[in-house]
This record gives sequence, C-alpha cells and structure tokens, in this order.
Amino acid sequence: MKTPDPLNRPIGRLLRLAQALGPEDVVEALSMTVAELEGSDVVLYLLDYEQIHLIPLQHPRSSGEEVEPLRVEGTLAGRAFASGSPLAVQRDEVWQVWIPVTERADRLGVVSMQLPAWDDEVEEFCLELGLAAAYLLQSASRYSDQPERLRRVQDMSLAAEIQWGLLPPTALAVATTTLAGLLEPAYEVGGDCFDFAINDGALDFAVFDAMGHGLSSSVLAALTVGAYRNARRQYAGDPLEQLRRMEDAVTQQYGGESFVTALLCRFEPETGNLKWLSAGHPPPLHVRRGSVLPDANFDVGLPLGLGGYTDQGPGMVDIALEPGDSLLLYTDGVIDADADADAGEPFGLYRLGDLLERESSTPRPPEEVLRRLVHAVVNHRGTRLRDDASMVLLHWDGPPER
Repeated sequence: MKTPDPLNRPIGRLLRLAQALGPEDVVEALSMTVAELEGSDVVLYLLDYEQIHLIPLQHPRSSGEEVEPLRVEGTLAGRAFASGSPLAVQRDEVWQVWIPVTERADRLGVVSMQLPAWDDEVEEFCLELGLAAAYLLQSASRYSDQPERLRRVQDMSLAAEIQWGLLPPTALAVATTTLAGLLEPAYEVGGDCFDFAINDGALDFAVFDAMGHGLSSSVLAALTVGAYRNARRQYAGDPLEQLRRMEDAVTQQYGGESFVTALLCRFEPETGNLKWLSAGHPPPLHVRRGSVLPDANFDVGLPLGLGGYTDQGPGMVDIALEPGDSLLLYTDGVIDADADADAGEPFGLYRLGDLLERESSTPRPPEEVLRRLVHAVVNHRGTRLRDDASMVLLHWDGPPER
C-alpha cells in the first residue's frame, strides 16, 4: 500500500478536483482520492434529520451492491459518528474504516471505505479526508438539493422547511466552548428555533418558541429570528436592546395578536461569564459536577409582541461558569411531552434534569449528549409529539490556552 506523503498534498488535489466536478459528485471526488491509497468502496453516509439513521450516498457508477441505511445506535458506523473518532476493523486482509464527517462540531455523517492497511499515518490522512468531505458536502448543499433530499426519511412540512432554513449549523465548537441545538419533531416543527453567532470573542445565542403551530407559527418564528440577527448585528453586546428591537418588530407586525417567548444569552469563553434574560421563557438548567444547580433568582419579562419593553425589560441574570459546566436551554414542549400511556405523564422538569445530570457525567461530546436527550423526550412520548420540543446545550471546558 502507498503511504500518504504530505508533500503530495492529496487533500489539496481533492479540493481542486471537487471544483472541477459537479456539486453532486462529492462521492466521486472522495473515491478518486481514496484510490491514491489503493482504497475502494467509498460510501458517504449522511445523518437524517431525526439523527437516527445514516443514509448512504454511493458513487453513481459503483459496481458494488446497493448499500442499506444504518442506524446510529448499535452499528460500527454509528459508533464512529457518536464518538467523533475513526474506527477501523480488519476483515481478512482488508481494513473496513469509518471516518466522522464533521464541520467544526456540526456532525454530518461518516465516510466508509476499505483500505489494504491501517497505521497512524493512514489514520491522520483519513481524519483530514473526513474534514474535507464535510466542507465539500456543505458546499454541494448550496448548489444541489441532493444532500437535503437524501437526509429525509419522510416528507417534510412547509412549516418545517421554513424553520430548518432559518437555523444556523446544529453545533459549534470554538476552543473550549461547544454549543449544540436540535428541533423535534424534525419533519413537522413549526414554532421553535434557535440562533447563535460568535463575535469579538463572545458567543451570543438564543432559543425562541413562537405562538401556535404550523405555517403561521413558522412565519412568526422567521420574523423573530430575522429581528434577532438584525438587532444583534447593530447592538452587539447588549441583549436588552436586542430584546427591545425584537419586541418592536413582532408588535408592529402582529399588533399584540401573537407572541414569542425568548431566552437570550451572551457568553464570554475567556472568563466564563454568562448573562441571560427571559421574555416569558423558562430558565435554563445549569449543570455543575454532575448536578443541576438550583434556579437563579430572575425576573421573567413578557413574551415578545405584547408591548412589554417600552420602558424597561426583564432583569439580567449574571452567572460565573466553572470549567466543565453545562447549560441547557429548552422549550416548554420538552417538559410537557406526554407519555404514550393511559396516565399521560409529562416528561417533566425533574426527569429532564435527572437525565441531563447522568448524560453530562459521561465522556460523550456535548452534541451527542444533546442527541440522546432529545431522543429520550421523543421516546417518552412514543408517538408524534403534540408540541415542538427543542433544546440548546452549551458546554465550557474552561478558559482557552493562549
């Protein structure tokens, strides 16, 4: 087997090759690059919207058998995906390899391939291949619907289409800070959304819950997210002023007939300082050393759209995070999710806190912790959720090293 030589710049050639091929030819470009290592049988698995299945995308001219979707739970491909680490298993004289495809912390899927050998140099090459595959996939999504169509295991409602189109990537990792968010039900979500941006060393993020369901709710959410981004870019570092501007936008458009709850946060990774304020939204859960801390004292403002911020807004909560702390933002659909049983017991805040404590005590990455939390809520219900259930998880490992 040929040993990958850094001076040969195979990843550089991959990027140039992808520019020459069509946006639907990501797997072809990857296959040609893997062939330089005398590898074969490249399959790109994309994560579905519910984060349950890995859907295969094969080379269109592949002579092999059609590959079936894989579950994240209970498969080697799923283990590589959930851990964020490559996995190689020798079978006879061939190594079957699975490589995570991630763009920062945004997990898109895995690349599967067969290689004649496996060592540290090959592993390093494959890790870089996974990173390059993520950027190629993101670029392809700007020009082709193929990746989007592939990720869907059922029809998506128009409201959900609008909602997902609003969102930033589902995860961000910068130095020692990770932020992840998810929406459920993935194919019918209509009123929940989240947004974030890192500017001048500070991370602004928020979660919103728009009144109602369906298309009208998604339009209201779209207005709210647009107003948040506009206010955030004009009034950086001032969540209260951002809230006032969002209040004006929703009130002017709906005249008090609709409203949105919101939780706005600003975090400084250098110091661990976190500020948040609530417009009719439940407070976040703060986890430290495996335990949920008692709720901080805070003033809840009126939801956006009810004319509550002409003079003053809700009080700002100021928290000093410690290394290893996590903060979970959630919408009311999470704790109100009913069990699919005669008793109809809601998921509840206690169950959410208990599960968060247990998951936060594991070595799993924050984005995997959040995936498991969301699926616990969905599985508790047993059938389709009656209301949107969305979460955003912040995790901080401490001040970044200079």
